[in-house]
Amino acid sequence: MIDTRFGIEYYRARVRRLLHELGFRLRRLRHRHLRATAEAHAAFVAEMEAWLAEWPEEWELIFVDEATVRRHPTLTAPWCLVDEVPDVPTGDDHTKRHIYGAVAPRTGRTHDHISPELGTGALVKFLQQLLVANPGKRLLVIHDRGAQHKGAAVAEVIREAAGRLMLKAQPAYSPDLNPQERIWKWLRRVVTHHHWFETLREPIEAIRNFFCYLAGVKTQVQRLCGLKTPESLVASL
Repeated sequence: MIDTRFGIEYYRARVRRLLHELGFRLRRLRHRHLRATAEAHAAFVAEMEAWLAEWPEEWELIFVDEATVRRHPTLTAPWCLVDEVPDVPTGDDHTKRHIYGAVAPRTGRTHDHISPELGTGALVKFLQQLLVANPGKRLLVIHDRGAQHKGAAVAEVIREAAGRLMLKAQPAYSPDLNPQERIWKWLRRVVTHHHWFETLREPIEAIRNFFCYLAGVKTQVQRLCGLKTPESLVASL
């Protein structure tokens, strides 16, 4: 287009540098649910910004979410020769396990809990696990509005925590506001993409190994969450 319209020939690399100088970057687009509201999104981000501006040292900010892993492999489009597209084995057994995951963007710490069921009981166990893993800390847990995130059992855990646990729901239909979603994408890329698990024990072991790996790369987790400064975390939401 530049050559046709202006008679100037640029190499592709030169165009890329010019776009960068103008503030453009190649960014992956995000889904936006039709029921999501910009007002609720903006209010949540503003509230988070106010919290992070004067974040007390005794509190820990934690984002929680759930994911499901099946033995059936997930597929993407890898590089391969046109006539040599590889096959990925699969079977009729789609047995699955649910994972409760949490990430603390300010520290890069991650937590996981694998459960055969997705429900309030599993969430209660995970919240208790978070309290034990963060001794002396008060936890602000951000979660979506799933039905398993509320009820008498959850209220009882909050009461027993004696002020150490506070739950806050993010706006409806806003998965982009939860950095744990980025951890799930990472997990699927290295654990489930193009891989058939012969037994249910194998994906469970692979998930645990993945979270053990994350424990050693906290700085990388912080970058994935968009955290260089509190302001950059807000900007990434």
